[in-house]
Amino acid sequence: MMEDLRANSWSLRPCCMVIAYRIAHFCSVWRKKNVINNIWAAPVLVLYRFITECLFGYEIQAAATIGRRFTIHHGYAVVINKNVVAGDDFTIRHGVTIGNRGPDSLACPKIGNGVELGANAILIGDITIGNNVIVGAGSVVVTDVPDNALVVGEKAKIKVIA
Repeated sequence: MMEDLRANSWSLRPCCMVIAYRIAHFCSVWRKKNVINNIWAAPVLVLYRFITECLFGYEIQAAATIGRRFTIHHGYAVVINKNVVAGDDFTIRHGVTIGNRGPDSLACPKIGNGVELGANAILIGDITIGNNVIVGAGSVVVTDVPDNALVVGEKAKIKVIA
């Protein structure tokens, strides 16, 4: 957890977000190991959902698996599905969405080490993002990305309104 705090430069909001996620993830893992663990873990997870979604406006589900040195920059409107697996040195910015394609396909992205997601980046579906990948702001990724790649979206087009 200290690596996470250092990676977030000790900034209050990102550090609180990462600490809350780490505690909730711990509870999520331990409550599955024994039914008795639900006595203490379930209330913590309910409190986590309330604090993160109602008060802070983001949703990083506790069952998501995220590696060391998880860094958040301006973490508003972030949504990370419970089936997401991300490696070490994972960096996100505001408006990032990582999830599945819908009720018919619950598979989520598998994200490598050293991945950085720009503002409003969207990763959906059963895809693999390689190591050392940068996903530019506003990009929508629905296919696999190899290692050491830069992913950027389409350039905006100007249309004159008559």
